[in-house]
Amino acid sequence: MGAPAVSDEYTPPRLSRLLHSLPHINVTLHRVNDTFAPNSPVYLESLGILGSIPGAWLILTLTVLLIYLLTRCCDRKQRPPRSITALKITLMILSVLCCGAIGVGLFGNDDLHNAMLQSIQAGNQLAALVNTVKNQSSILEEAMGSRARAPLARLADALDAPVANQTALGTLLRALSALRNNASAAASAADNLRQPLAKLNLDAFMKKAWVWEAARWAGGMAGWCCGGAVCVALLAAAARRSRRALLLLCVSVGALGALVVCWLAGAVLAAGAVAAADACQEPAAALAHHAPHGLPVDMVHYYLSCKVSRENVLTAELRNAQRAVVAVRQALAVLSRGAPQLFNDPGLQPALGALGAGTGEAERALVALSGALECRMARAYFVAAARAACDAGLQALSLQLLAAVVAGFLFTAIVLVDSHAWIYINTKRSGGGEEQAPFLSSGGSSAASRTLPRPAPFPNGKPPSYGAAVQLMDLERPRYTHTFTYTYTGEDLPSRMSGSATLGRGAGGGGAGAALGGAHTLGRAPHNGKYATLSKQCKTLESSDFY
Repeated sequence: MGAPAVSDEYTPPRLSRLLHSLPHINVTLHRVNDTFAPNSPVYLESLGILGSIPGAWLILTLTVLLIYLLTRCCDRKQRPPRSITALKITLMILSVLCCGAIGVGLFGNDDLHNAMLQSIQAGNQLAALVNTVKNQSSILEEAMGSRARAPLARLADALDAPVANQTALGTLLRALSALRNNASAAASAADNLRQPLAKLNLDAFMKKAWVWEAARWAGGMAGWCCGGAVCVALLAAAARRSRRALLLLCVSVGALGALVVCWLAGAVLAAGAVAAADACQEPAAALAHHAPHGLPVDMVHYYLSCKVSRENVLTAELRNAQRAVVAVRQALAVLSRGAPQLFNDPGLQPALGALGAGTGEAERALVALSGALECRMARAYFVAAARAACDAGLQALSLQLLAAVVAGFLFTAIVLVDSHAWIYINTKRSGGGEEQAPFLSSGGSSAASRTLPRPAPFPNGKPPSYGAAVQLMDLERPRYTHTFTYTYTGEDLPSRMSGSATLGRGAGGGGAGAALGGAHTLGRAPHNGKYATLSKQCKTLESSDFY
């Protein structure tokens, strides 16, 4: 595992320094310490005051809207009809701008998600480094502890046999004692390396961080998409010819809800952006003092900042383990040379071989621990995570804050203009025309432009018959009813019928029609606006009989 090829130098980004320079004040308007301290009530109070600025603006906006709607809804003064084309165009422009602000918010939410994923990835590499220390420490402890007990016992039994050369035996016994003591020291040092990190589970923390980030990203996308749906609904209302007042009312209610959400989100984002900027000034100190790691602060600060002010606890234990393993190797070399010459025990060589294998495994574990406990590697991973969160992440968070504020202003304007247009259309419903006109039609009265349907052109290019002429006359003068009367004597009708025809007002033709044998009316019937026609026999009359 090699160190990443990135610089371990960290400098706070310019945006972080800008947000950090914002005044941190308490309720008495006195400046307080701006160092990141989430456990300090005074610091949290200053963040709350900064976040309350969008909240105060929201309260002011809702108050103004309430006063405006009350004054408009209670105003019953008759005013001359005016065109609302300007209101329609204004609504469309505001909706397009609102869609742009929502798009910026969506981009910022996705960009923040990518930055956090990069930071989590660097955190996973740091977690792998911690797991390496834990695993190699366990291997060292097992090689010098539990696995070395049985070979040491067999070796001690072999050396208990009587020999003539007591000087060589004394040398072997001292080597055996040194081997036993140093193996125990190496196992103790390995345990001291592992114990401080036993409660640190970065893998579980990174998994939780990924779940939290996924939930935050999904919630942010859902919120921005709901705001965009309100803007799209306003654009869809432009294409409707009917029920426009209902659509405007629904859009106004939705825009009011989006307005509240935008300003509340702006309050949360403002406090979060300032807190993140404060933490990004010295991220190593912030994590060392306030992260729930359960480790000594000096140890965390040593590995994250890599400033060697004093010897680290883990490096001291690593040196102890290295010295102990070197001594074990030296003692084992003495035993491997002298014991086979003095003793012919068949269990001697297997015991020496097992101790040699365990010592070799301990030496390899120490090499891995030397690389994992080097502060430069941990510092490189930490700097990569801090840059992703404090540079790209803070920019994306500020972008969302800007989008929320702009969308809040745009939704405020949409509610004002939309409510004004809805109230105007709702009060003009009784006059007709405006509600049924297209959304972008001219402001003139639609009733003036409404005309009756024209009859179809002559099918054969010939003049119409008498019945068709009467129908046309009736369409032009709908207040009159045209009647045609004839006298029937009971005799068979000749091929050419004689009689009289009168055209007059329907109001005066009632008596004459009652005295005659039959009457046929050409005019508007009382059912569905359709016209009656002459009988088949009356249609045979020629125009020469009447003119």
